[in-house]
Amino acid sequence: MEPSRKPSQFADRLTPAEVEIVLRRAAEFSARRRGSDTMANSVSSEVVVQVAAAVGIFESDVRRALFDLTTDKAAEPDTLALKLYGSARIKTVREIESPAEPTRMHLESLLRREQGLKLRRKTEASSLWDAGDTLGTVRRALDFSGHYSLLKSRSVELRVEDVGYGRSGARLTADVSNQRGEYLSLGSILGATLALPLAIAGVYDWLYFLAVIPALVVPGAGFRLAYRKSCADIRRTLDSLLDAAEEGPPKEEEPSEEPRIRRPGQIQGLKPIPKFNQPSNE
Repeated sequence: MEPSRKPSQFADRLTPAEVEIVLRRAAEFSARRRGSDTMANSVSSEVVVQVAAAVGIFESDVRRALFDLTTDKAAEPDTLALKLYGSARIKTVREIESPAEPTRMHLESLLRREQGLKLRRKTEASSLWDAGDTLGTVRRALDFSGHYSLLKSRSVELRVEDVGYGRSGARLTADVSNQRGEYLSLGSILGATLALPLAIAGVYDWLYFLAVIPALVVPGAGFRLAYRKSCADIRRTLDSLLDAAEEGPPKEEEPSEEPRIRRPGQIQGLKPIPKFNQPSNE
């Protein structure tokens, strides 16, 4: 009789690579559930260091990754528009269960075909897209349905990297600084237009001065909400592109051997009538 085997103490333990995969996937699920309000559940860098140490990741590696993330955020200049309206860079990250090259080709096809973007610059690791020619600008101005929301952005950067195990990490970054500048300008012009008559009337009656500040603030707040809605639409479009990349390219339908059914009103092609020569009676 064989002795009973004790369960291994390493049966329920994960390797560092498996921990990375689990954390990435869990972060994706959490981001989808939260939606676009990512600041409501933000954490400090020290908490990230403690969580990483609990799963066996060195603090130096975490600090380096945080520095890279901070450097990416610091690429945007500190301007008045940044303080009033927020960041103009919308980024979505997803880990996809397919190799890097097919994922890159599929996402590039989606950007070109579904969003009407034009390729401006391409390197081995990334590619840059924008609205392109005058036709893209016209389509952007006439896009009232919101199907081509990425045409309204200044540029879209696509980056796909190989993360191992036959998987790839895809990142889409949209630069909407042009929209932020437009909303800021429109809010300032409309606020000044409304406040100027009130300021002139305040010379004769001081009560009009009480309405000057609301006249300046309300248009800016309205355009700020419009900018937030536009950013949410662009983020939703980026997420839908990554969802399509996860599903993979559509499979081509195999030609059916069954006879084609003629639709009503469709003229069926006629075969040429064979000619018969009447034999001569000799």
